Amino acid sequence: MRYTAWALLAADEKHGCILSDVSEAGARIDVEDSRKIPDHFFLLLSGNGKARRACQVVWRKPQQIGVHFERKLTGTEAAALTAKQNAGTVAEPA
Repeated sequence: MRYTAWALLAADEKHGCILSDVSEAGARIDVEDSRKIPDHFFLLLSGNGKARRACQVVWRKPQQIGVHFERKLTGTEAAALTAKQNAGTVAEPA
């Protein structure tokens, strides 16, 4: 399953992305341009930003990054992830 998320680049700048291969410790994230994503950032797991994770990039490819979560997802937080309906597009938060 793939999930919609947003990388918080600045206080008012969000970069849409798609999470895949999510585990308690981290995830693979599909992005348009991995160079835009800093080595440390907050990943918003919901459109309103209430569910979020501090992330550290551990590897990069041109359109993918691998991140380590600074703390594990709880069951409730994992259940709050929004499933991606159309895996071919990157959504923006509402």
